[in-house]
Amino acid sequence: MKIISITAFPFSLPTRRDFRWAGMLGNLGNFVAVRVETENDVVGWGEATPLPDWGGDFGRHAGETVKTVIEMVQNVLGPALIGSDVSDVTRAAQIMNHVAVGNVYAKCAVSIALYDAWGKVTGLPVYRLLGGKVRDGVAVAHMVGLMPQAEAVQEAVMAVEDGVGTLQIKGGVDSARDISLITELRRLLGDGITLRMDANQGYGHGKNASRVVRQLTDAGVSLVEQPSQGLRYMSEVTASSSVPIVADESCWDIHDAYDVVRERAADCFSIYLAKAGGFGGACKVADFAESHLMACDVNGSIESAIGTAANVHFALARPSVSLAAVIAISAPSGTHPYRVAGHYYDDDVLAEPMTVKDGALLPLDAPGLGIVVDEEKLQSFRSDK
Repeated sequence: MKIISITAFPFSLPTRRDFRWAGMLGNLGNFVAVRVETENDVVGWGEATPLPDWGGDFGRHAGETVKTVIEMVQNVLGPALIGSDVSDVTRAAQIMNHVAVGNVYAKCAVSIALYDAWGKVTGLPVYRLLGGKVRDGVAVAHMVGLMPQAEAVQEAVMAVEDGVGTLQIKGGVDSARDISLITELRRLLGDGITLRMDANQGYGHGKNASRVVRQLTDAGVSLVEQPSQGLRYMSEVTASSSVPIVADESCWDIHDAYDVVRERAADCFSIYLAKAGGFGGACKVADFAESHLMACDVNGSIESAIGTAANVHFALARPSVSLAAVIAISAPSGTHPYRVAGHYYDDDVLAEPMTVKDGALLPLDAPGLGIVVDEEKLQSFRSDK
């Protein structure tokens, strides 16, 4: 089934409240939709959630913007793939890597769209194209953004009341606030809830980062994500920590994953489809982690339904992706199953809400990404009109 067109355009979703993390300059909810069309009118959808102010350690990986993603898809990546068979996803990744260095968010959006179209051609959900599911649901971790402590406590408690068992708490700006917040949440929520503090590299280097992690541990934290920047400093924290350390900014692709393991710089990986350039690259990281007995999660920048569906399929199909996923629970306006948990947007581009049970997203069993994109609504959310 030959590809006949690849197009891209921007869109935005309305947020339930302001969500942000350390170093974030823009706003949540800005995306690029990628539309791949094949012969016989099969359409695959992909998505990018680019951020210009977020990248790897010491600028090792560059940020992207909505405009750069559209430019790369429309004028570089897309033209190079026209005429290819939509099922040749590995070859497509090779072609994209040949015609463009970096630009992994743009490549990921194309990758997702190719898999969606391929699944629709074969009548199979994407998780089957990735090898089949190894779990029956994807546990969701609710992200509690940077906000005053009283608001953060309210957000966290309501998310747990909704049914999730893991919270990702954004911190890294004020370590004293982070320690106080973890102390309060552990007191209120008890020992059965996983509290994951994400510092976004904010605790400095060496002894300071190690000291803060020890204090968070004493306060009741379960995991700490990216407390420092750089493998040398991450390895110092990891060696001194009694709770697992998660590498996010330090691990984008399989090459970073190798370096993290070699330097013993983390206990777990946080995998983004976007950081790895799509399904193929993300699967390499997850399978590498499995071979080193490391747990992973699938994470991102809180995607719309298109990107969330891709995350669900990936998490279903990879054994190492066993940590609760920091992803949205996608639903159209007025149909969200929860007040707070996984509820980042007031509306979304899918026709029916995703199904959730006991804080876990259930498999999407329809062909491709398993969702019906409401194209009329998607057009209404376009931000270039």
